Amino acid sequence: MKVSSVCLGIELACLLTCGLASAQIEETPTTGQTMAASNAIVPRLIRVTGALTEGSGKPSTGVVSTTFALYKEQNSPDPLWQETQNIRLDATGHYTVLLGATKEEGLALDVFASGEAHWLGIQPEGQTEQPRILLLSVAYALKASDADTLGGRPAAAYALAGPPSPLALLAAAMQESTGGTPALGPVPQATCTAITSDGAATVNQIAKFTTNCNLENSAIFENAGKVGIGTKTPAAALEVTGNVLIRGVLNPGGIEIEPQGEATAVNGFASKPVDLEAAVFNPNFGSATYFYRWQAEPVQNNLKTAGASLNLLFGVPGQASETGLSINSSGILSFARGQTFPSSGISSIATGAGLTGGPITTSGTISIPAGGVTNAMLANPSVTVKAGAGLSGGGTVGLGGTVTLSSAAAGTITGVTAGPGLTGGGTTGNVSLSLLQTCSTGQVLAWSGASWLCSTVTSSGGGIAGTGTTHGIAYFSNAATLTSTASPANGQILIGSTGKVPVLGTLTAGANVTITNAAGKITISSAGGAGQSAPALPFFITASGRTGTTIAAGTNVNALWGFLLPYNVTSTKITYDVLTADNTAHKYDIGLFDDSGRRVVNVGPTAGTLFAPSKGFKTMTWDQGSTSLAAGRYYLGFTTNCIATCASLAAAPAVVSFTIDRPAGASTGGALSNTIAPPADNWNTGIQPAVVIQ
Repeated sequence: MKVSSVCLGIELACLLTCGLASAQIEETPTTGQTMAASNAIVPRLIRVTGALTEGSGKPSTGVVSTTFALYKEQNSPDPLWQETQNIRLDATGHYTVLLGATKEEGLALDVFASGEAHWLGIQPEGQTEQPRILLLSVAYALKASDADTLGGRPAAAYALAGPPSPLALLAAAMQESTGGTPALGPVPQATCTAITSDGAATVNQIAKFTTNCNLENSAIFENAGKVGIGTKTPAAALEVTGNVLIRGVLNPGGIEIEPQGEATAVNGFASKPVDLEAAVFNPNFGSATYFYRWQAEPVQNNLKTAGASLNLLFGVPGQASETGLSINSSGILSFARGQTFPSSGISSIATGAGLTGGPITTSGTISIPAGGVTNAMLANPSVTVKAGAGLSGGGTVGLGGTVTLSSAAAGTITGVTAGPGLTGGGTTGNVSLSLLQTCSTGQVLAWSGASWLCSTVTSSGGGIAGTGTTHGIAYFSNAATLTSTASPANGQILIGSTGKVPVLGTLTAGANVTITNAAGKITISSAGGAGQSAPALPFFITASGRTGTTIAAGTNVNALWGFLLPYNVTSTKITYDVLTADNTAHKYDIGLFDDSGRRVVNVGPTAGTLFAPSKGFKTMTWDQGSTSLAAGRYYLGFTTNCIATCASLAAAPAVVSFTIDRPAGASTGGALSNTIAPPADNWNTGIQPAVVIQ
């Protein structure tokens, strides 16, 4: 909460008034009755009025413990005087308090004895102190009360002329009995005829005298023998809620910080933390608070080796993490990886067996000596190699040694048999394999389907036996006759049918098919779109309201465009060109229907922030995932629930379609319907938006 406004006044017997900076000046009587000047007691009190608000700006209500302090300078760290009062706020957050009311004598006279300027600080509980306010000169009229004293003591401290009181007579008699000089002591303060209170105390709240005859609330509570300051329900013999300021030596006689819970076989609990906070200002993000935290933490809960460790953490309020510094139950410190130590921490490093370079006292290099690591230094200085089936040898060998494995016995070939087209072979000694036989001139060795035979080559169209056509293509016209074609042109191949002799023909590429020729090969492939690494097909979509070469978004599917898919394809996504963007929550859907009117794929209702956030090409995947489309007739539709400024798609030049701008029912909510009524064919040309599904 914060102080929104403050008005100060000083309450003196002479009815002095005061102001604070631009605060309103107010006049306050000292008591509810007129007193003779000779009997007036100057009440050393300062009236303070103001208001408290919460961080959100709403007025605070209820009772708030607030500390008031006077400082010599605006930025003085230590106050000259301070007190804490529980102030009661009205419904608008306003309050009125009397500074000095917590003590019977009010404000100490020496606070204003120097005549120097003072600053007032106001700090509600749990908050930082508000900006300090300068006290103007009227406030120093408190010093004038010294004129009503004798040697700094009030007149009431001295006996009045007249008959002495019984107490004075008793004192005089005691002085005479001891042989001293009779003297009159201070006159006791008059007793109260009644004790008054405002009736605002709560259960278990300890009262305090704000004057000698008036009881008011204090910040102390007592409940079941436990005392709480700032809390109504103390949990210990003494519990203080809020900041504690200790001036002088603290002798606690031992401090115990208890764990956060009772340990069980399932869970152990760390101690409550001890935090040391630091405030820092960074020009990039302002003021921040960091803290270091000491905390005892359980180790190996529910094991025989269970214990605890002391750990240092670091973080900001609400979030702390381990720094890596930990002390175990034996006093051994451990550190996180990467931490370094002062140069004085290690005096030297010696090198043991298998290393060289030490001892190192300042700097140096540790390395493996030229002799390397010997087998004797290893826990297992050798390995055992066992010979498996068909092998012999092996055994135990040290690192760096060798071992031999040999075949257990040499293999024997028991026979070689000649297969089809070959002759020879045998079962002993050296054997030979040869071609079945040597064919006569003009014959070739040919496979008949069951065996290799010598076949006679006859000529056709120029012949093959020495007179074949250059670059001609040879083929068997029957099982025994090899025939040649005339010289083929680039890209030509033999094309034949059942019962007819093959003839040269040229392959012609149809729609979405390419044929490329290279040395010794002809490649037939589906055509890819521009910049596409995989085959893609141009499809057509529609919606109402198209003008020129764009297709505007309509509120339902009221027209479709048809196309023919010449072959089977597997589609995963669609690419389209946004000509008019719509980066709003309006829903858009684009999808594909088959010839029966069933929707087979669509992207689903998609907000404009994803479907058409900006101009240019967009790609979206089908809701149905990868889908196989058989060759056939298809329709593509586009819909939206947008009715104002909507996205539109770019359109291709006039193309031919078997269905152009035909009604097919309606859909709502930016989603395509599950089915449509396929319209009758109407072959025609027109402006159609071009998209690509892949």
